[in-house]
Amino acid sequence: MALNAAQIIDIATQQAKCPGFTAQALALLNTILQELAQDYDFNVIRKSAYFNFDTTASGNGYAVGSGPNPMPSDFLRLHRKGCFYYISQVPYPLIGVEQEQFDTFVQQPGLQSYPYLAYVDVTGVSGEEPGLYVWPPASGAYPVTIRYNPQMPDITEQTEVPWFPNTNYLIRRLAGELMGLTNDDRMPAFLGDNEDTAPMGAGVLLRKYLQMKDDPETAVKTVTLDRRHFGQAWNNLPSTKTIGW
Repeated sequence: MALNAAQIIDIATQQAKCPGFTAQALALLNTILQELAQDYDFNVIRKSAYFNFDTTASGNGYAVGSGPNPMPSDFLRLHRKGCFYYISQVPYPLIGVEQEQFDTFVQQPGLQSYPYLAYVDVTGVSGEEPGLYVWPPASGAYPVTIRYNPQMPDITEQTEVPWFPNTNYLIRRLAGELMGLTNDDRMPAFLGDNEDTAPMGAGVLLRKYLQMKDDPETAVKTVTLDRRHFGQAWNNLPSTKTIGW
């Protein structure tokens, strides 16, 4: 059974020899969990959201039907290949582009069609939630599915179990961070990522977990070309690739 925050803090403060640092330990534990969510994609916290294209929205000066389509309040980033919509039960994937590239697309009225390119403006519009923009602008209120990584909420009650499943890493990392507060010379050994100098360092434990976190033994790995220039986006190929000169 996974340990709750109180148990993790108790063990970590004992290892760091600072049992009175409970408040600091909780703050550091939340910081560690925030870092993990922001730096890595974990399927264990992946969420799905569903909505219909807003065919009347025209944020950021784009053509009507481009967006924004509001993202969930805890949205952090989309999963790769995790955004698509349906027309008559047929899925149409959206290919991610940068906002700078999106800004160069033609935005004339009457362009509404089947979108195939998209980006998420994480800054939001007028302080609102992040919004999804699509191109060409959507010609209908088609149902959309997104898979995304959320920004996880902080632990406020120590009876809560952290979402990150590798408890050993959390204990080791938290103990090492606490050692930084007490000037403990063992800090590099607890936080290190070199198997020779810190075989049980938090960095080593995390790397081993990341290698197996999504079960690569059963999931096929493929190398893909940039979908903005190959496959469905054939019209974006250089002219030499389409007309022979």
